[in-house]
Amino acid sequence: MFRRLTNPPTGKRPPAARPGPRGSLGRRFAFVFMPLTLIPSLIIGLAGYFQSRAILERQAVDQLNFTAETQATALLEWGRAREQLLQLGSQRSSLLQPISVLLEANEGPRAQPARENARLELERMETQEGQVRFSDVMILDTETGEILVATRPAWEGSRFEPAAQGLLPNNRTQTQALVDETSLSMTGLTVVTSAPLRTPGAAQVNALLVGVNFGVRLGALMEEMQVFQQQRGVFRVERGTTYLTVAPDLLVSLPRYSIEPRAVPASELPIFGWTPDAPSAAQTYESLDGIPVIGAYEWLPGWGMGVLVEMPQAVVFGELDSLIPFVIITLLASIVITMSVVAFATRRTLRPLERLADFAGRIALGEWMYRVPEERNDELGALAIALNKMAQDLSDLYHSLEAQVQARTKQIQTAAQVAHDVTTAPTLDDLLQRAVNLIRDQFGYYHVSIFLIDRATQRAELREATGEIGQVLKARRHSLEVGSNSVIGWVTANNQPRVASDVMEDPVHFKNELLPDTRAEAAVPLQVGGEVLGALDVQSTEPEAFQPEDVEILQTLADQLSVALQNARLAETSMNAAERARLVSEATTQFSGLLEVDQVLYAAASSIQRALGRPDVIVKLASGNSEAGPPSENGGAGDEGTTRGDGDVNPLDWLEESE
Repeated sequence: MFRRLTNPPTGKRPPAARPGPRGSLGRRFAFVFMPLTLIPSLIIGLAGYFQSRAILERQAVDQLNFTAETQATALLEWGRAREQLLQLGSQRSSLLQPISVLLEANEGPRAQPARENARLELERMETQEGQVRFSDVMILDTETGEILVATRPAWEGSRFEPAAQGLLPNNRTQTQALVDETSLSMTGLTVVTSAPLRTPGAAQVNALLVGVNFGVRLGALMEEMQVFQQQRGVFRVERGTTYLTVAPDLLVSLPRYSIEPRAVPASELPIFGWTPDAPSAAQTYESLDGIPVIGAYEWLPGWGMGVLVEMPQAVVFGELDSLIPFVIITLLASIVITMSVVAFATRRTLRPLERLADFAGRIALGEWMYRVPEERNDELGALAIALNKMAQDLSDLYHSLEAQVQARTKQIQTAAQVAHDVTTAPTLDDLLQRAVNLIRDQFGYYHVSIFLIDRATQRAELREATGEIGQVLKARRHSLEVGSNSVIGWVTANNQPRVASDVMEDPVHFKNELLPDTRAEAAVPLQVGGEVLGALDVQSTEPEAFQPEDVEILQTLADQLSVALQNARLAETSMNAAERARLVSEATTQFSGLLEVDQVLYAAASSIQRALGRPDVIVKLASGNSEAGPPSENGGAGDEGTTRGDGDVNPLDWLEESE
């Protein structure tokens, strides 16, 4: 509904307004509008700037949060892939056997071949499918932390302190971060992935399979995480930087043109106050280089580290700040121009034109009840009268079209819902029952029924109908002859829709005493490829209830229902054919390999009995060259036979079926 903003024209024109004083009105309005224009313009400009800045900051925070979360997920997937690789490797018998030997005797004639075999397996895990998965892989003794075998032979016999100190779990596969692991001279950040290993015969885990990544391998990983850096020729543009953080206060970065990451203390960064209470957060602060940045952080649970993404605020707000001089100049110029126009045009045209423009804008926004005041007796007054009349005509036309569009849209949506619900029915009977009920409920019809043609009798038989009346008609086996003097007979004979707008005057309508309130009837054919399958019949208690668009909707539903009906029949036919083929195949399988006539005939009788629902089946075989005929009561003298069923007779001369 629209609100009337002014009173509609009454037909009486007000007297012409007296002209005001000449020469000072423009200047007065100029002085009045100058502060009113300047102050809002400044407010709008400043509000626009700060709002744009807030929007850019919010977008940057959302982007950084998404990037940090994405990088953390990618890092977790990177770790899971290596955990899975070690977990699978820890179950290889080709690795468990030599490790069992090394745990029993680290030195001796059997130790060296076992170590070589184990090292070969570790090298396969280190590089898989042409990709280097670990910097090094090794196997530790869980009790002492001693390295039994490693892809780097120089480490063998050394002690891996994190394992000796119990930092590596013995009961699960895990990835975690270490910094400056001096026992193996691994400086900087080291990512360690360990998996428990139990050799054959051991009661518990007695070794650890450990893969380490550091140096160049982590450098390559961090290089892939620099999503905000772009390579332009030989130069790299760094719009933002991705870091790894390690508790309690280490920041791991990849310096420019370096291939190995570097870890530096950065306790002054606020991110180290976020973990682990806040697994993810975003904030503006100053970086280690003293540059204002926006940072987003994502904590990796269980790893003891996280992902930090930073973007300089100058990058985020750079384009906005570059527009400030242009905005100021534009604002000042617009103020000067506006004041000049106001001073020149106020007295003659500004006020009536503003009203007309406001009128046009309101009409464009759909405020059809708004009218421009008709208070002038000149060309602008005549224009106001014409515009008001045009608005009234447009309002009437718009509301009429809107009502038609809404009704049509509702019909189409309802038809789509009905078609979807109908075509998902599991069986033919369910399909028909659901169809008539949905059409009646959704469209509000008095009675809905579906007739299907019986080709043998050339009659349209009622297969489904709504309500108790429909059940009574189905019980009576209600049917109408194709081509009979009825709407259904006409539709099924001519394969065209038929509408009886007023059944009291329509000569084709068949009056049914069980439906006394019917005043209008419409039927559309159910057909596929020109073959009429039946008809969809709907009845209403209101005359003239069916418009052409209603018939189109019903025909669309009938076409979809026809396809669903045809598919259901084809599916039923296919199932019957498949069942017959299965029975033939089963019988053929039973006959194969049988050499005795009695066995063949007994198998045939058994198959026929199962196929026909377990009746009594008798197979009889005529003796000599006599014609086969119906058996006697006792099967005939000298006959041989077999039976399958509840009886004990065994003649072989004839085949009978006893229900």
